Amino acid sequence: MLDNLLALFDRKTTIYLVAASGVFSLVVIIGLCFDGLWYRPMPVFDVPLLEMRETLRKNPQDQALREEIRHLDQVVRQDFITTRKRLLVGGYLLFFSLLIFVLSLRRWTVLQQKLPEPLLLSQLAEHPQAQMNLFRTLAFFCIPLALLSLYGLSYLKHHPQIVNEAGLQAPQPPGPPLEILVPDNQKWPQLRGPKGSGVVDDPNLPVSWDVEKAENLVWKVEIPGKGHSSPVIWGDRLYITTGDFESRKVLCYQRSDGNLVWSCALRTNAQLDEELKEDEGDTGLAAPTAVTDGHYIVAFFGTNEIAGIDREGRQIWSRWFGPPDSDFGIASSPILSGSTVYLQLDQGSKEKKHSMLYALDIASGKPRWEIPREVPCSWSTPILVESNGRSELITAADPWAISYDPVSGKEIWRAKVLSGAVAPMPASCNGFFFTATEYSQLAAIKTGGQGDITETHVAWTMESDLPDVAGMVTDGKLLILPNGTGKVRCFDVLTGKRIWTQEYDNGFWSNPTLNGDLVYMTDMEGTTFIFKLADKYEEVGQGKFGEPVLTSFAVADSRFYVRGEKYLYCLGKPQ
Repeated sequence: MLDNLLALFDRKTTIYLVAASGVFSLVVIIGLCFDGLWYRPMPVFDVPLLEMRETLRKNPQDQALREEIRHLDQVVRQDFITTRKRLLVGGYLLFFSLLIFVLSLRRWTVLQQKLPEPLLLSQLAEHPQAQMNLFRTLAFFCIPLALLSLYGLSYLKHHPQIVNEAGLQAPQPPGPPLEILVPDNQKWPQLRGPKGSGVVDDPNLPVSWDVEKAENLVWKVEIPGKGHSSPVIWGDRLYITTGDFESRKVLCYQRSDGNLVWSCALRTNAQLDEELKEDEGDTGLAAPTAVTDGHYIVAFFGTNEIAGIDREGRQIWSRWFGPPDSDFGIASSPILSGSTVYLQLDQGSKEKKHSMLYALDIASGKPRWEIPREVPCSWSTPILVESNGRSELITAADPWAISYDPVSGKEIWRAKVLSGAVAPMPASCNGFFFTATEYSQLAAIKTGGQGDITETHVAWTMESDLPDVAGMVTDGKLLILPNGTGKVRCFDVLTGKRIWTQEYDNGFWSNPTLNGDLVYMTDMEGTTFIFKLADKYEEVGQGKFGEPVLTSFAVADSRFYVRGEKYLYCLGKPQ
């Protein structure tokens, strides 16, 4: 077919093709040779990096070496992948240009034997066939070759560097990141810990502290921004969020000493209403707590912006869910399971609902599924539990507690047990799910249901002194329920019988934490009450921050990490 097409070309056109394709082929060959000599990632990958990894296996606690390996691995992988792409594109360009060169040269040889009279450009109008020949030359050879050249140049040029707020340049993140080996006791990846339950077992945690007297205070740092989100931890990195109308940020701290490592300001396509500047709602714009798997941090804000950021502080992806529509602002936190981030975004009113449940890939932000919810705005964070051999994503809103299959998003069951402004997180233990909110009821729902289980699986309910914000904590036998007026009640999980009631001077918005048989519960003025989870109330200690605390504790390496109104604290026994 190409021979037939070239047969239509006159001698001058053929000479142009021979010259153009020959020069282009030579340029591509020189470029490939230069690329092969200049970029040599494989020797670095084969020798020093492997030796460093072997050293790390022998010294797994060497954090500096781990960071050096990670950085070198990113550079090597990116160089290797980029070089492969350049060589592949260059190979295609060279193949097509040489093909055109050989065929054009063959045609020119034929024309040498019988030279036709050359056709001048001024004569094209008198010779329609010549016009067609020129058009075919452009259409079949020149235009595709030009497009291939532009495509190749997009890889031959330097990739732009990402710059973080500290002004430091960093390589483009590669594909699969290097595994970050971290002990389980150094992971607090989401609100209320790995299972979202607020339960930990560490006998070396302190049972008293006083920040003003530096009692059991390891460090404290002032937070440069506003927010009510709680800390999350992976290894020696701690992450929190801050936000106002002008900027929403993720902050990374060194867990060992509280030094700020980096700060990343979100970049999204959000179009924020100026009214949000005057009224950020009761929650503010940084109430949701982030999640992390060590490689990525996913942060959600009261502006309905969500973003994925890598360990070095570079934003990888972002999404805006449109203008927020919630009475008191946005407060639901994302939760994490494996590489999937789940977000319960309930908005609107009973008359105009536009609530959604999202499952997103942590590395790319791409949806794995997203489904609408028949509920108005809520502020509750879902929990993910294993029950009767199946995984369930439990959500709470007015009027339904709903369970979903976390893989497909398909609804498993629902129970009509709630009303009003639902904010407390659900809880789970010992064959029950628990939901509660102020002016509604505390409901114990038996596991194993299917469909509408309102009439069949609600084991017991209670309707007084309920929480407006704070969640519950349980050891499987007893359930602790604080509320916003300062009253704390203890219930028997199986029967719903009230065991005891304790009243405090100030209310609770912070979620309680259970360590062994000790409950840590911080009031809104910044005093933590530590008492035994038992049939009788018994206080064993207090912790004093000296400022309001509305957030939940994070725990790692026998230390508490707590966010106050202005400061971030690390608490622990002297070592």
